[in-house]
Amino acid sequence: MKKVTIRTVANRAGVSPATVSRVLNDPLKVGADTRRKVQQAMAELDFQPSAIARGLSMQHMDTIGLLVPGINGLFFNELYQGIDEVAGEHGMKVLLFDAQLDHHRALDGFTFLKQHHVAGIIFTSGSITDDYQAMIDRLGIPVVLALTHSRMRPLSAFRTDDVKAAFDATAYLMARGHNRIAMVSGPPENEVAGATRLQGYRQALTRYGAEYVEELVDFGDFHFHEGYRAMERILARVGKEGFTAVFAASDEMALGAIRCLAEHGLRVPEDVSVMGYDNLYVAEMVTPGLTTVAQPFQHIGRLAVECLLQAIAAGQTETCGGIHLLPHQIIERGTVKALSQ
Repeated sequence: MKKVTIRTVANRAGVSPATVSRVLNDPLKVGADTRRKVQQAMAELDFQPSAIARGLSMQHMDTIGLLVPGINGLFFNELYQGIDEVAGEHGMKVLLFDAQLDHHRALDGFTFLKQHHVAGIIFTSGSITDDYQAMIDRLGIPVVLALTHSRMRPLSAFRTDDVKAAFDATAYLMARGHNRIAMVSGPPENEVAGATRLQGYRQALTRYGAEYVEELVDFGDFHFHEGYRAMERILARVGKEGFTAVFAASDEMALGAIRCLAEHGLRVPEDVSVMGYDNLYVAEMVTPGLTTVAQPFQHIGRLAVECLLQAIAAGQTETCGGIHLLPHQIIERGTVKALSQ
């Protein structure tokens, strides 16, 4: 039987999930007619408020904060779907702050969200630095990390194992006969998704007997145009015959690399194979479809919210704790060609 949630009740009653939450938490603030519609829908659906919902009703908070590095990153939409879905099931709203890839603006984001009385925060904006950690310690509300983690304090974190995923992507190419593999990496100073994915690439080359060649590696900021420029620099250094495959540390950079290769007369996958990372929705919209490493963005978002709501309901700043590594998956489409052995 499908779980009955606040959103289910809201759909039956023809109101918003926030209205259902107010009927549960503070019914006198809801008009009598609306309150009766919601209560009737609850009875018809045999709705039982969860322990989380009861905890929230005691706290009188119905908003969680989401701090993201930039809403122009294509991964954000997929992560947000999971976050918004679970939040809505519990009658919670999501207040978004876009850090615009700026460290100091991200610090301002913590203050902004706290001033707007959010019950807790999901943070996705890069590495946890000393000043981020100091700010989190002062907030007095629970914070959960998504797609990152903290080395300084055991904050709950949900992400994939980027080293292992990049290792598997490189090994996938090598198993298909590719030994001269270029990499379009994220920034090496980015310890969350830059250095880790480069490390996995290097480990796979070493494990399976291929040489690491610095000229075959270049760096970008995970976006399309930087992928194009990084691929252009690699081509300038080693030429069209210098590699048979490219592993890019994001799908956007993979697509930028493919554009660059095409403009230099190289076909994918006939002349060069390309592997991405993320499995964004655009990976299956291009021709040929992009072979890539899938991160479970929506599931990460769902688990982060569930962990946060448990802490809020318990009236605690400490969350479920630990780094939770979710499994990645290689999605085969049309950009990788097996070389004849």
